[in-house]
Amino acid sequence: MSKAAFSLYELNTAIKSAISAVFPEACWVTAEIAELKCNQRGHCYLELVEKMDDKTIAQSKATIWAYEYRKLINKFQSATNETLRPGMKIMFLAAVNYHEVYGLSLNIRDIDPAYTLGEMALKRKEVIERLRKEGLLDMNKNLRLPTVPQRIAVISSPTAAGHGDFFNQLDTNPYGYKFMHILFPVVVQGPDAGGSIIAALLKVRKYRHLFDVVVIIRGGGSAVDLSCFDAYELAAQIASCPLPVITGIGHEKDDTVADIVAHTRMKTPTAVAEFLISGLRSFEDGINDLRRRVKTYSEKLLLDLNYRLNSLARHLAYIPGRAVSSRLNKLLLLQSRTINSAKQRLQKGSHALDTMEQALRLLDPANVLKRGYSITSHNGKPLKDSSAVGEGEVIETTLFKGSIVSITRKQRGTRSHEQKQSAFLLPGFDGAGTDNK
Repeated sequence: MSKAAFSLYELNTAIKSAISAVFPEACWVTAEIAELKCNQRGHCYLELVEKMDDKTIAQSKATIWAYEYRKLINKFQSATNETLRPGMKIMFLAAVNYHEVYGLSLNIRDIDPAYTLGEMALKRKEVIERLRKEGLLDMNKNLRLPTVPQRIAVISSPTAAGHGDFFNQLDTNPYGYKFMHILFPVVVQGPDAGGSIIAALLKVRKYRHLFDVVVIIRGGGSAVDLSCFDAYELAAQIASCPLPVITGIGHEKDDTVADIVAHTRMKTPTAVAEFLISGLRSFEDGINDLRRRVKTYSEKLLLDLNYRLNSLARHLAYIPGRAVSSRLNKLLLLQSRTINSAKQRLQKGSHALDTMEQALRLLDPANVLKRGYSITSHNGKPLKDSSAVGEGEVIETTLFKGSIVSITRKQRGTRSHEQKQSAFLLPGFDGAGTDNK
């Protein structure tokens, strides 16, 4: 006997009728954007998901037609200062449609920006509370900022808007201060940004004895662009960094979690450079103040001694014979002692100034080359890896005095080059070092 059966069309038509009966009007739905694509006509196609413990428990397609998309995206960006992106949670008004051929889809007609802002704020609050419970919130702030912060590890993208502003401000400061800075290049936005910055922080830890502070900079951006700076993993690395971390992310409105756990938060990369310059300026002012105090004290001491000597001389005029001789000997002895005491104090003050000036000279990057270090470059760029140079290529090694031009060749029995290169100050390190003179 033949069994009664629906045709596929009849089944899909029945499903369409049932869905239309249950959802006669558009309804509000919450979901996470998994994928988002816009075609040349301006239509936006989304893949929406709901997750529980990082496992997808529901999934559906959605569409925003071009005319609606223009209105919705402008409204959303105006309220949140960001655009729709994968990974974002949204609340949207959608008509539930079922087509006999294309299946179930959601036609989005409106998006509530307040829901997305609330989700981001809630997540940020949870991260801050976790850092507080683990004792990380103020850990980096408790580190002592160096008196003369001249050796700087810079974590930034070479193409970031604030990258050039920072180095120009630092290297062209009006006081002529010298800074040694090494760039640890990273990605500062997108899904790989957090991991890239964490990797750079771990590398800085390895060479922490070469630096005074760590600077993390970028040129601002929307809340979405800066979302990696609110992640727990990055904030924990900044908080536990053994060096003071200074941030200049460029976000004017709210501090990111990274700003909150950092030692010092400045608004922009330029402001970070000005902060470092002010540290050296403060130190120089202290040296000059000490110099003035030593000079003033010495002059006062000599005036007091001169007054005492004149006073004793006047008394001698009234003392006869042997008493005069005795008093005169005492006077000469006192004069000798006071002069020696003044000289010793002047020498101590001068020695203290010389020691401080010597410390500053030792920090001058030019003296590092003088101690025997060198920079090897290939095609005008610092050489990081010997495998990047082929046989018979020209490399240049810069020394304290002059430079050496070499041609590479292969060693017998090995694939490595006879010429070995290393970046300035970091043997075996693959970062790019710069030293302004």
